[in-house]
Amino acid sequence: MTNEALAQARSLLDELTEAARKGQIIPIRLTGQLEAIGELLAKAEEEQASAAQAAPPDLDDYRQKLGTMLTHGFHDLRLPLTSIRGYGDMLGNAAMGELNDMQKQFLGTIRTNTKRMESLLMDVSDMSKLWNKTLKVAPKMDMFKNIAMMVEKAMGPTAAELGRTLELDIPQGLPLLNVDTDLLVKALNKLVENALRYSPTDGHVRLSASGEGSRLKIVISDNGIGMSAEELAKLGTPYYRGDNEVVLGFKGSGLGIPIAYGIIELLGGTVTAESEAGKGTTFTVTLMGMS
Repeated sequence: MTNEALAQARSLLDELTEAARKGQIIPIRLTGQLEAIGELLAKAEEEQASAAQAAPPDLDDYRQKLGTMLTHGFHDLRLPLTSIRGYGDMLGNAAMGELNDMQKQFLGTIRTNTKRMESLLMDVSDMSKLWNKTLKVAPKMDMFKNIAMMVEKAMGPTAAELGRTLELDIPQGLPLLNVDTDLLVKALNKLVENALRYSPTDGHVRLSASGEGSRLKIVISDNGIGMSAEELAKLGTPYYRGDNEVVLGFKGSGLGIPIAYGIIELLGGTVTAESEAGKGTTFTVTLMGMS
């Protein structure tokens, strides 16, 4: 069954790649097709895990093949998205002529779905690189205050859009980091976005940091919906999403938290989560600073 699920995913991906090459990509349909591929891959992962109880497979070889399949053709899918976004922006320019209300609504739908597809493609690409151990790390010295400000800049608009409050508590004198800034920002963005999306209206998300000798501890806490013990045990599993109606109300890939976990591990850090249903969630990231 694992091979069957992988074959179906391969077929869907080939179909999308060929459509992209011919300029036949339809923005509203593509997201659902990509999510269908994700569901097939999740099914293959579950079947592979079940099969491991009977005969342990070569997981490194399996993940390498899976990663190769995922990355194949995604570059071809990104190219038409760039074109769609560019022409959409041109249509929204007043110099191209006035649009009626229905046309503006259609253009907004194109923009929203294009942005969502680009995010989904990037998530799948990052996840496959983590699986395939090909995600490149370029460490440099940086202060966590700079990193936190980059997170605030990236996630501030999301907080405002959702009506949530994002607060930073970054004291002076924190350990200096030798880390890939872009990757760490990406991982923290995923955790903060998760907290913002699953907090109530007027919810509060806090990003704080403290130093413990040469270690840096980063805490992201919220007063959101929280998770049960069963949900918490599955946190970090690719493509897993909880059954809470608030979670299902947001369109997501189920890859945000796994990507954050994978990046933090790649950077030599650790991440833990504490949560209780109805009482919010706290993520704690620990990184080794420069002594």
